[in-house]
Amino acid sequence: MFNRLFFIVAIALLIWNCAGSNSEQAEKYVPPVPSNKSGAELAQTYCGSCHEFPKPELLDKKTWERGVLPKMAYRLGVGADPFQVYAGMEPEELQILSVAGVYPEKPVIVQEDWTKIVQYYLENAPEKPLPQAKKGKVNLGLTNFSVKKLQGIANKIPSVTLVKFNPAQKNIYVAWRGQQNFLKQYDLNLTQKDSLAVPSPLSDIDIKANQLRVLAMGLMDPNDQSKGQLLSINPQKQFNPILSSLQRPVQASFGDLNQDGKEDIVLCNFGHELGKLVWYEGDANIEHVLKQLPGARNTFIKDMNGDNRPDIVVLMTQAREGVFVFYNQGNGNFDEKQVLSFPSVYGSSYMELVDFNKDGFMDILYTNGDNADLSISLKSYHGIRIFLNDKKGNFKQSYFYPMFGASKAMAADFDLDGDLDIAAISYFIDSNQKPNEGFLLLDNQGNNTFNVSTIEEAKQGKWMVMDVADMDADGDADIILGSFLRRGMADLQDLNMGKTLPPSAIILENKKK
Repeated sequence: MFNRLFFIVAIALLIWNCAGSNSEQAEKYVPPVPSNKSGAELAQTYCGSCHEFPKPELLDKKTWERGVLPKMAYRLGVGADPFQVYAGMEPEELQILSVAGVYPEKPVIVQEDWTKIVQYYLENAPEKPLPQAKKGKVNLGLTNFSVKKLQGIANKIPSVTLVKFNPAQKNIYVAWRGQQNFLKQYDLNLTQKDSLAVPSPLSDIDIKANQLRVLAMGLMDPNDQSKGQLLSINPQKQFNPILSSLQRPVQASFGDLNQDGKEDIVLCNFGHELGKLVWYEGDANIEHVLKQLPGARNTFIKDMNGDNRPDIVVLMTQAREGVFVFYNQGNGNFDEKQVLSFPSVYGSSYMELVDFNKDGFMDILYTNGDNADLSISLKSYHGIRIFLNDKKGNFKQSYFYPMFGASKAMAADFDLDGDLDIAAISYFIDSNQKPNEGFLLLDNQGNNTFNVSTIEEAKQGKWMVMDVADMDADGDADIILGSFLRRGMADLQDLNMGKTLPPSAIILENKKK
């Protein structure tokens, strides 16, 4: 009781101090009044103001009622317990969110109108999640691949945060999260060649001949603290900070954006409630903010309109989900265009730029299946999508394959028949699906049709990360999967492997050549 009282007083004082430092803003507050609008109209206004409007049928009643709507209430200042949202936060994070006004101190909507919104969703949402569309049989077995297992750290439950092929040196990098975080290097026989303790879980790696650049997240679990780093590691295993105070960084791209002959960095500060997409200019690493929103997942530096300037393409997976292109106007200036938009509950998870129809223009390979949020359920719209470029920078969906919890897809010509196939993983599978769909290989048959297969070993992990490359330089693309058992023993029991510790990573070595 005392602890809770102390916590409430501390938060109240912090919020009061933050509000007191901006009295002009407080004086401008105008109390909301009843609107006389319907629940549907109010939902369009308030639930579609920060992101694409989510239709009621996208989630079941229970998920709306117990997951999404209570969080939405806090964002509108009508939450049942205004202090509950700050429970468990570190003082630094609490202050950041308070100053930013993520959760308003005063209501922005009257209770009467909020009740209408809640009733609208609960009256129109299905009792159960809508079923996945019917699809062809998933075949078990991959003729052209052999499977190798990497057991990882002795007696440790798999907690892989990064896998990466290094074809130039024919080795493999794997990163683990734990009480001690590691980056390990293996040869193609999966013999460990090197091991390095790293300051926090790694999310991305850039490999150069004489050094590595790695993104250390700081804290991996959802948070808004600025504890991440971009580090270089030299051959003597010495760390050199390139960028610090990053907000849960997840991916970096490198290129000369302003064409001054110096390498620039595009960085995804994923964050949680807050975050930003930024680029850092040249040797001085001068920061330029492109988008002040959380959820920047991954980026590509690519000339998208043929003007010989490198543009930036980003997938945003929180708040306003979608794909954005920042067209380079020269001299470090960019014009933003949203080319794809998704509802806020879609769970966007990854994208790639690939030319699927070989017309010389980049198309988008996209997955959505993130379920680690307020709406954990099997969603019929989760899966793999291809959006074709109309040669004018507009994108239209040409293909959808339903896949519960799809977390990443990568394209390559795995069977060397001249078209692009797709390797995909899911972190949030339907355990009742047989065979296990944690990993799928979609073999392109042409005319927007794919034969879909998996491997028996897919059921031995929860595959959070994946990489594709020709690891042995034999002319065909190989695949590596990394497993992360977030719930520890609970996930281990779900895998139903008895006392056998499951592999931390699986390599699918392509034998086509």
